[in-house]
Amino acid sequence: MYYPYLRGKQFELIALRELLELGLLDSHVIPVIEPVKASSTLQSTLIQFQRKNHFIAVIQNPRVAPYLPFNNEVVTELKQDATFIPATFIDQINDLEALQQYVNPQQMVVIPKEARFELPEDDAAWDQALKLITVDNTRMIRRAKGHVIELDDSFTKEDRNSDYAGKDDQFFSDNHLYFHEDGFSGFSDYSVIGSEYTDKGFAPMAVAIHIVYFDANDNLRIKHFVSDTNFDNTDPAGKFSEALEKLVSWHRGVDFDHQKNDSHALSVFDEMHDQKQYSGLGVVKKLSIQHHLEIMGRYLDQRCRV
Repeated sequence: MYYPYLRGKQFELIALRELLELGLLDSHVIPVIEPVKASSTLQSTLIQFQRKNHFIAVIQNPRVAPYLPFNNEVVTELKQDATFIPATFIDQINDLEALQQYVNPQQMVVIPKEARFELPEDDAAWDQALKLITVDNTRMIRRAKGHVIELDDSFTKEDRNSDYAGKDDQFFSDNHLYFHEDGFSGFSDYSVIGSEYTDKGFAPMAVAIHIVYFDANDNLRIKHFVSDTNFDNTDPAGKFSEALEKLVSWHRGVDFDHQKNDSHALSVFDEMHDQKQYSGLGVVKKLSIQHHLEIMGRYLDQRCRV
């Protein structure tokens, strides 16, 4: 199973909601959301997962933003509704005190990289819990028993978008190939966003579109399509057009493997190119996430059929 870890910002949630509406979020893909606010988008996304009977995990005690958990009345009602099966409201276990207060180990917990405590031994219920542990916390990964999911940051973050221009094609991940062999019950990453969180927006000097794809050996690689006129932060639409031109040329090229790597999101990028449309960088992020989750879900579905 694949557990993409997203931060619950608006376009990340919209990406999930639209994939569900289109029937493109495979059952082998279970998102883990660390919400940053109890927004109407979070509410509508959870309701959509309920309607589609698709599992999702929502962290109750997020760390990346000051957040009063579920201070939205409808979200609170969903949490308290025993019939709301698709949503699993989970905890991050940072220390021994939090572990001792944790009373429902049958579901899933997140153990961040800074956590340092002894895990329970000879505890069948705890062993059955899905323990999502960051790859940096090697001690916890070694000591954890039962069901463990490794959370890896596969996205190599650069300081500036223009820095991706010299690294236009990079290795992304092969966790999907070896997680079972390595003894894990699933794998997780931050998709094409990366683990770094910021709530501040700014006008970038360059526009970069990040698209993952499967190579001939089913390794996951990532392409960075970067604008050319990166001298100042004016004309983001023009910069997007330059980056999009490179993406569409690759998508429509003779070497593109449509069976492995085509997606609804890439077709939308094609339409935006042909119609000379620019809808903002939030939409670019949304489409990049949607593409990643769609092709990964299709890969896992096909793998399970073999």
